Amino acid sequence: MYQDSDFQIWDDQTLPGRLGKIRTILDPKFLATVADLQAVLAELDRPIYPHVALHRRRTKNPPPDSWVALSASKRGYKKLPHFEIGLWDDRLYVWLVVLEEATNRLAVLDRVPAALVAALPTDFECANDHTDKLATQPLTPVSYQRLLDDQQIQRHAEWLLGRDFQRGSAFFTGSAEEQAATIRETVVALMPIYQALLESE
Repeated sequence: MYQDSDFQIWDDQTLPGRLGKIRTILDPKFLATVADLQAVLAELDRPIYPHVALHRRRTKNPPPDSWVALSASKRGYKKLPHFEIGLWDDRLYVWLVVLEEATNRLAVLDRVPAALVAALPTDFECANDHTDKLATQPLTPVSYQRLLDDQQIQRHAEWLLGRDFQRGSAFFTGSAEEQAATIRETVVALMPIYQALLESE
């Protein structure tokens, strides 16, 4: 499914070239991942819709990453808690995200029980900015509390929980079935938190 050669997309420094490679190489893989996740997402009490990044606002600079978002709205995802699966030039990521644009962001995050976050696997990470691949840090009680504090102090802070898989790691040498299972396991682990976020809407 996802291969080391996919990272060559980011070697193309032109907007049309990179977008063309994203459309033909990456987007079909994102949609295959969405299809694989359907059984997991079906456990929710509402339909979940995929939103493949279109990069419509870009007129000059090529996008530094691309993704598919999964949200409970057919019309969009930025104002709702959502999953994002995407690729930077050096990693694939699977995040549960609450953006700064989210409706009632602070109230929504207040509904997440700390025990659910503490129960996540030890290799999970958190971040406060979905546009900065280097904003990630290991998920610990201290880093998660800092993430929550950022919501109060920094107006533009965001909330992300999940994992990323570095280029050259074992994830990219595994079979398509192994990759799909790893992504599925990541989403399953985050699902109780996603359900808590949805209940706050």
